Amino acid sequence: MISQSGSGTGSASGSGSISSSQNENLSSLWDYVTKLEKRGTVGGIWNFQCNICGETRSGSYTKIKTHLLQISGERVAICKKVTKSQKLEMVRLVEEWENKKKQGAIREVTLPCQSQAGVEIDSSSKKRKSSLSPLPRSFDMNAKAQLDEEITRMFYTGGLPFNLVRNPYYHRTFTFSATHNIPGYVPPGYNKLRTTFLQQEKNNVEKLLQPIKVT
Repeated sequence: MISQSGSGTGSASGSGSISSSQNENLSSLWDYVTKLEKRGTVGGIWNFQCNICGETRSGSYTKIKTHLLQISGERVAICKKVTKSQKLEMVRLVEEWENKKKQGAIREVTLPCQSQAGVEIDSSSKKRKSSLSPLPRSFDMNAKAQLDEEITRMFYTGGLPFNLVRNPYYHRTFTFSATHNIPGYVPPGYNKLRTTFLQQEKNNVEKLLQPIKVT
């Protein structure tokens, strides 16, 4: 992490400051603000003060990034006192951090699948022979077992709460995918979930609430 000095980018001080050791798992842009108070018990929402313009705001790292890098069109007030050299330095830090995250990203590991337990390989012919009876084969038990394992690994590796399985949309998702053939389908990515689809769902809720608002 860089050591900042001067009135423009002075390092955060006080109880809300961030040391280099604390910042190992955070982007360097946190060094340009002073954390004042955490909002809620979970998540990364803070009341923070910009060390450059001195204004106090609330939000996550994304809002801090938008404020400091003067990204327009995000409904976030930009910092009007950031100099060109400071902005270039912050852009460099963000790029370095993104590259570091990519290098340290979780890699998919091929783990043994219990669904292969019923498959044997003939060493002489190298052909797969199924030891399963015709009835389990007719219901494709191997595929179901593997799907169960993929779902559970998604929960374990992503830290998802187990009570998510009680959400009706959780069941509807897999029921829909199991009953519809959609070749080449790719699930929504990170950016679409937090932008396009979030706004779309917000509009849906607004339409449902409109009759209530009218009355």
